[in-house]
Amino acid sequence: MIDVYCDESRQDLLANSSSITDNNRFCCIGGISVPIEHREEIKSEIKALKEKHDVSGELRWGTVSNNKVDFYLDLVDFFFGRPDLMFRTVVIDAAKVQNDVFNNSDQELGYYKFYYQLLNHWLAANDTYRIYTDQKTNKDKKRLKELHRILNCTRGAGTTIDLIKAIDSKESLILQMENILMGAVGYKYNWGHNGASFAKQEVVRRIEHHIGRTIKHTSASEQKFNVFVIVLREGL
Repeated sequence: MIDVYCDESRQDLLANSSSITDNNRFCCIGGISVPIEHREEIKSEIKALKEKHDVSGELRWGTVSNNKVDFYLDLVDFFFGRPDLMFRTVVIDAAKVQNDVFNNSDQELGYYKFYYQLLNHWLAANDTYRIYTDQKTNKDKKRLKELHRILNCTRGAGTTIDLIKAIDSKESLILQMENILMGAVGYKYNWGHNGASFAKQEVVRRIEHHIGRTIKHTSASEQKFNVFVIVLREGL
């Protein structure tokens, strides 16, 4: 069984196009997968890193700062040093999203369509998954239940999604680590090399050191650090 921990970054851009700027245009929905038998060991190692660097509280991309940059670099090294951890994110150009054309003006529906794209093309055949998403207030309370149903129908009998459940990110160190990796991807797409934060640029560079290239769209076969830039259809 495999656990998948999912989160999103800059999702407000999908609902509020007026907030889109040159450096605030791309949003991400991403996840980390981990075999359930390794989950507790991974959590313990992240806790040990936090203790080593005297880091407390929830880990989020917004908390990456110069005085704790060594911790975040160690966290990136930890992820890439674990062959059982896999990361995937979809990158969405919010300026090109047309909810009025494709989603009946329902941005929440569009958001969960992107979630479907993240998961449907990632989950492997003949595995069982438990998917955990960060808590989000939905107008339609059945969104996760519907996503669960559609994924199980699409994936067929070879893949089983045992559950999709919203959890509090404050309670999940793995979900918090995912937020750091996804935040780096979003930062790269929104700021490139022009971001003002030294620490965040250092985290981006450390990821690029590990993958041996700049952060960009990858092939579908990329397992460790998969980035899928969605090409959106254009309305008439």
